[in-house]
Amino acid sequence: MRMRELPNPESDRRSAPPWGGLAASLALFLAALLAPARPAFSSYLELPPLPAASASQTAAPSPPAASASQAAASPAPADAVGFELAPASQDAETARFRSQFRAEYPTEPWTALGDLTPSFVLQQGEYGGRGYGVLAEMGDIRIKQTPNTLNEAAGRGGRFALLTGNSGNTAKLETFAASGPQGAAHDDLLVGATGELSLMGDSARFKTIFLSGRRSLYSEGRWPYGAKKGDVLGLVAAIDPFGGRLAAEAEIDYSSYDSDTTDETAATRDSARRLKVGGGWGASRYSALYERTGPRYRLLTGSGPDRDSEGVSLGFGHAFELHSFDVKLSRYNDNTEKNDLSPRLYRYEGLVDYHFKAFSKLQLSLQYKKRYVDSTKEPLGYLPKEVEEDAVSGQLNYLAGRWDLGLRGGVSQRTDKLHRQRESSTESIGFLPKFSAAGVTVLPDLSLKRVMDYSSSQRTDQYAVNLGLNGTLLEKRLDYEVKGGYKEERTGVPGTGKQVVGAKVRAAYPLARLFKWFRPPSLGVKGEFKEINDRGADSRESDFSLLISLDG
Repeated sequence: MRMRELPNPESDRRSAPPWGGLAASLALFLAALLAPARPAFSSYLELPPLPAASASQTAAPSPPAASASQAAASPAPADAVGFELAPASQDAETARFRSQFRAEYPTEPWTALGDLTPSFVLQQGEYGGRGYGVLAEMGDIRIKQTPNTLNEAAGRGGRFALLTGNSGNTAKLETFAASGPQGAAHDDLLVGATGELSLMGDSARFKTIFLSGRRSLYSEGRWPYGAKKGDVLGLVAAIDPFGGRLAAEAEIDYSSYDSDTTDETAATRDSARRLKVGGGWGASRYSALYERTGPRYRLLTGSGPDRDSEGVSLGFGHAFELHSFDVKLSRYNDNTEKNDLSPRLYRYEGLVDYHFKAFSKLQLSLQYKKRYVDSTKEPLGYLPKEVEEDAVSGQLNYLAGRWDLGLRGGVSQRTDKLHRQRESSTESIGFLPKFSAAGVTVLPDLSLKRVMDYSSSQRTDQYAVNLGLNGTLLEKRLDYEVKGGYKEERTGVPGTGKQVVGAKVRAAYPLARLFKWFRPPSLGVKGEFKEINDRGADSRESDFSLLISLDG
């Protein structure tokens, strides 16, 4: 769990946000304890159920603190195990218990400099009975909430979840705590609790989220001279009374952020809100979204929503027998508090996406996008802004037996309406064929792109040629993939431009099973090569790596 460094916020004179969500969490916890223990038939976690092997073995993105080589070789924190309370017989009390442990070490031990600390550790335990379930895990975990509270954070810590319910009504209480991943540059800590209540088979859901995080300002110890501190409270309510035809979700969040707990500057506080309505009826679908984020709304962890932004977006789509289309319209503006010292920018955007399938062998897709930016109420010293952007793209695919011939192209331009002149334009075309036969797939492609910057009278041309090959050999036991490509960038100015050459190879072969109770090992080979020749900087860089691994 790496917490992103945020700039020092301005002080806020607004009153503290109401923290009534804590009472809501307590109420949900009491409801979970007092609910009758009757059989439940659905999962009370939002995470997907375990696959046939093990959900903990699902790879996730590596922690940001790891190096590039470690990120490719080391596993990442795993999600919480998704489990459901199985129905029990009416005449006997049943219970089940499951536990699993997983530990992995870096595949490149020379990078650890003698440190034998495992790169991934996870201990999970699950206990379930009639109408209740308990989940506990400790080790490398990944925490996900809503985009306005916590999009995603990974670290080492623990999680505890208590679930109970009856006849489609469920309650869940979850607590967690995690510190930064091993080797992180900052001393981080994140704790939180969530309470969720689901009624009538997810027809109505209510959730309370509370998170608190700290990050040390100095790395010599745990907050010796102060820390960055951030708290966030989120309240979410969703209803779906008509089985997806008409659903609504509302969310309001409050944040408190202190860039230095040792100074006398008060923490900045602000709020964010979101309301979404959508659904589908037959072949039609629609959506409407309103969202507003205050200028001082800050999250200590992860990437939060765009601050100082307010707007609405509408979407509609329909699928016919041969045609389908989607239309999206949006309008957003900044300067939500109408500060007289700053202008207000309005952003209008429209998108039309059309697909046509006249024959089983011919497929066509077209897309048109228009964006308009306008400024109003410019204070003294600010120049007005009025910019228009247009983009048209399309792709045509022809299926001829084992061949899939694809052609893609697009044109876009940006115009300054005030000065009535074009600022830039882009033209691109690509040929994307594909051939598949006897377990072998060949993927060549050729693309050309030209970018014009009219303000500096600069033209940039890009050429790219790539070839990919993948398939199986030796009675479909050897799985392999080979890729290679060349890319060149020309500006028309002597002594400038760039050339890039890259290649990648991967192969995996299963070995014979040593013992019946062991999983069959596999021998793998991975290699990469990349060379960059930057004529403008008069430099040439190359990188080569080869990894032979035995997995089992």
